[in-house]
Amino acid sequence: MSVVIHPRWKRQPEARPGQILDAALEVFAECGLSGARLEDIGRRAGVSKATIYVYFPNKEALFREVIRGTVVSEIENRERAFEKLEGAAVDAYLQHLRDY
Repeated sequence: MSVVIHPRWKRQPEARPGQILDAALEVFAECGLSGARLEDIGRRAGVSKATIYVYFPNKEALFREVIRGTVVSEIENRERAFEKLEGAAVDAYLQHLRDY
């Protein structure tokens, strides 16, 4: 009888880009774009530097995707929320500011 050992957890390949982006956000926030190293991002994400290149061609592309996923998506969310507000424009704007 052979014993099969299963790892406690196995990350799915489709989850890796998100894990890399989360780690990159942390490292960019701590070190800035110029100070961030892909090795550090990979270590934090639990992947190798080479794995990062599978999903992102370079550090700048990774940074752009981090910005797109955080700043740009937040702006889009706020725009959608603002569009749903009703009433006079000034009242809607003031309500929008109170919500955020």
